[in-house]
Amino acid sequence: MKRLLGWAFASTALLCSVIPARAETVEEVAGRHVFDRCKACHSVEPGKQGFGPNLHGIIGRPAASLPMFMYSDALKASGLIWTEDNLRQWMAGNETVVPGTRMRHVGVTDKAEQDYLIAYLKTQNDAMGPEQARILLERAVGKLKSDGPDKAFAAFNDPKGGFIAHDLYVFVFDMNGKYMASGGNPKLTGSDAKDLHDAAGKDIVREMINIANSTGSGDVDYVWLNRIDNKIENKRSMIQRVGDYIVGVGYYFN
Repeated sequence: MKRLLGWAFASTALLCSVIPARAETVEEVAGRHVFDRCKACHSVEPGKQGFGPNLHGIIGRPAASLPMFMYSDALKASGLIWTEDNLRQWMAGNETVVPGTRMRHVGVTDKAEQDYLIAYLKTQNDAMGPEQARILLERAVGKLKSDGPDKAFAAFNDPKGGFIAHDLYVFVFDMNGKYMASGGNPKLTGSDAKDLHDAAGKDIVREMINIANSTGSGDVDYVWLNRIDNKIENKRSMIQRVGDYIVGVGYYFN
């Protein structure tokens, strides 16, 4: 029996060792070659900086959100999320998308090449982190203050409203714990979430209400389903009170 089990484990290990990694698609290979034009300024190696910002994780990232890069004031004020459509426009003519940007334009105007480049960049993606969450929260707070609840909540719920960045989204509760907006699931709008708890039984929304009433802003840690990889993971939501509302953005962390 032990010999049979040993053979089974060895066979399984051998099988796993010969399973190839996912092969690049034709579009991804072509995009990697198109990216050669960008390498003088940009890198997709995580953490590596150049003349231009690192492009690892660019798909879905809020513009001007890498903490170690000095962006132009124009790009910082743009409010852009790097969606595929916005990236295509930027490739074709960045000065028309954000007048005043410092980037030296190297145009990629051919639609097929744009598709290839985006396919390649999508393979270089990561979950968003605290810096991107903080910037998205600041933008959401600014939107609520400047445009008022109706317009702001509609934008937060809209997939193309500029407030959904990869696995980040804006949510809003009133001070009684009712959902006023949820970019992750707009159907929750209007529902009562005061008694919402996480997988470990923690009262998430009640804690947010307590923080909003006491200090006005803070962080809440809990465990939550990450729909990107369908796993229960640690999550931290940054929240800020704006009048009678609690605005938040959450990100996953190890």
